[in-house]
Amino acid sequence: MRRCSEFGPIGNAVSWILVALLFAVAIVNITRGEVRQPWAFVIVLLGVVLFLVAKLSVILHQQRISFGTRLMTTRIANTYRLGYWLMIFGTLATFV
Repeated sequence: MRRCSEFGPIGNAVSWILVALLFAVAIVNITRGEVRQPWAFVIVLLGVVLFLVAKLSVILHQQRISFGTRLMTTRIANTYRLGYWLMIFGTLATFV
């Protein structure tokens, strides 16, 4: 059974196509050297901070090298995921 927050097959395909188009536009603007919204890079920096906070919590308490959210608490795992999404969104917003 699918959760109400999950996309169906069509919604999933449309989401991937939209993300691919945004990445294509961003790559074109990066190769041209055009930065459309330089202020949006602040979003990337916020994402990096959240990501590092989550990773450091694992490094300081449990394990030096880890991948994913397996060793994280639910709250820290959500911070980790939010950091990743903000880095992706901020990069796209900067160059699109």
